[in-house]
Amino acid sequence: MKKVTLLSSLIPVLLLSGCSQIPSYQKPVTELPSDKAWQQAKPMTPLTLAADEKTWWQALTGDAALQTLIDEALLHNSDIALAKLNLQQAQLLLKQSQSAQFPELSVNSELARTRSSDEAYPVGTGATFGNFSLGGLLSYEVDLWGRVDALNKQAEANFKATQADQKTIQLTVTAAVAQAYLNLMAFNQNVMIAQETVQSRTETLQLRQTQLAFGSVTPLTVHQAESELAAVQIALHQKQEQRDLQLHALAVLVGKSPKALTDMANQNLSTQPLTEYDSLPVPNALPSDLLERRPDILAMEQRLIAANANIGVAKASLFPSISLTGLLGFQSEALSRLFDGDSLTWNAGAAINAPIFDYGKRQSQVQISQAQQQAMVINYQQTIRTAFKEVLDALTQLEASAQQLDAQKRQVVALNQILDLSQKRFDAGYSSYLEVLDAQRNLFNAELAQVSMMLSHSSALVNLYKALGGSWKPEQKQGKT
Repeated sequence: MKKVTLLSSLIPVLLLSGCSQIPSYQKPVTELPSDKAWQQAKPMTPLTLAADEKTWWQALTGDAALQTLIDEALLHNSDIALAKLNLQQAQLLLKQSQSAQFPELSVNSELARTRSSDEAYPVGTGATFGNFSLGGLLSYEVDLWGRVDALNKQAEANFKATQADQKTIQLTVTAAVAQAYLNLMAFNQNVMIAQETVQSRTETLQLRQTQLAFGSVTPLTVHQAESELAAVQIALHQKQEQRDLQLHALAVLVGKSPKALTDMANQNLSTQPLTEYDSLPVPNALPSDLLERRPDILAMEQRLIAANANIGVAKASLFPSISLTGLLGFQSEALSRLFDGDSLTWNAGAAINAPIFDYGKRQSQVQISQAQQQAMVINYQQTIRTAFKEVLDALTQLEASAQQLDAQKRQVVALNQILDLSQKRFDAGYSSYLEVLDAQRNLFNAELAQVSMMLSHSSALVNLYKALGGSWKPEQKQGKT
C-alpha cells in the first residue's frame, strides 16, 4: 500500500515533467501593401457606411426578403449543416485529446465458478472452486517528451480551424444567396421590360394593320411589325425561363424541401427593380485588418499551427515511452470473503517502450511532418494572395460597373429620343419603317443591358462584402474585431 501511495504521489510531478518537441511557431511574414497604396486602390465611387448589415441588405434590394432568405439559409442550407457536424466532431476530438493528459481509471470485476477435470493432468486433482474479484486499475502515460501535449495542441488548432471553416461557409452561403436573389431581381426586371415591349409591339402591329386597311402602309411594313413582335415574344419566354431556373436554384440554396421548392416555384417570387446603390457596410480597413477578418486565412493559419504541432508528435516518437499502471482490489475464492482483509491485492508497474532500430521509419515520419508544415506555409501565403486579389477584383469591378452603368443610362436616354424621332420621321414619310425597327431593337437591347450593368454593380458590392470577410459593424470601423 505504501508503494502504491508513493506511485500515486509521483503522478502530479510526472504530469509536469514533459519536454516539448514542438518547434517554436513563427507566423510567416507576409509583405502587405502600404496603407497609402491600399487607400488609393479604393474606387472613386463614394462609399458610405450603412447602419448595420441587415439595413444594408434591405437598402441593396429594396425589401426585407433577402435578409429573410439569408436567415433561412443559415438554418437549413446543407453545406452549413455539414459544417456544424464537422465542428462537433472536431470539438469531440479535442475533448478526447485533452483527456489523454490525465490518468485513466477503470474498474475490473469477475464472478466465476470453475470445475476442473479429474482426467486432466495431474490426473485425479479435479475440483470445484470460485474466483471472485473486484479492483480498480489506474494507468497513465508519462509525457516525458511532450507527445500527448503536442497531440492536444494539434487537436486544439484543428478545432479552431474548423470553427473558421464554418464561418467561411456561412459567409459563402450568405453571399451566394444574395447573388442569387440579385440575379432573380434582374430576371424579373428583364421579364417586366420584355412584357412592356411586347405590349408596345402588339399595339404597333395593330396600328400598322389599321394603316394597311386604309392603304397608308404596305404589307411589308405589317410583316416587319409582326416579325419584331415575335422576336420580343421569344425574348420574353427566354427571360421567364431564366427567372424560373434561378428561382429553383435559390430555393435549393436556401434549403427548401422538394414540396417547399415546388410551392416557391409556383409563386414566382416578386422583387423590386434593381437600383444603383453605393453604400457598403465596411470601414476604412487597413491591409492587416484583412488577415484578421477573413475566416479562410484564420483557418489556414490554425492548420499551419496544427502541422507545426504534428512535428512535435513525430519527434516524440523517437524517444522511449513510459507507461505506469497501478492495481488495487480484492480477490477471493468465495464471494462472502471477497472484502476480508486477507483478500486485498495490489500491483504497481512501469513499462518502457524504447525504439532501437526501425530502418528509419520514425525519422522519416519526422521529415514527412516537416515537409507537410512547409506545404502549409505555402498554402497560407497563397490564401493571403488570393484574398487580396479578390478584394482588388471586387474594387475594380465596382468602379468599372459604376462607369459603365453611367454610360448605359445615357445611351438609353439617347435611344428613347432616337425612337421618338424615327417614329415621327416615318409618320411624316421621310424615312422607311426599317429605321423605326432599328430604333426599337436598339432601345430594347439597351434597356436589358442597363439591367445587366445594375446587376454587375450590385454583384460587385456583394463580392467586396465577401472578400473583406463580411459582418462588418460600425463600431468596428477602426479595423479591430
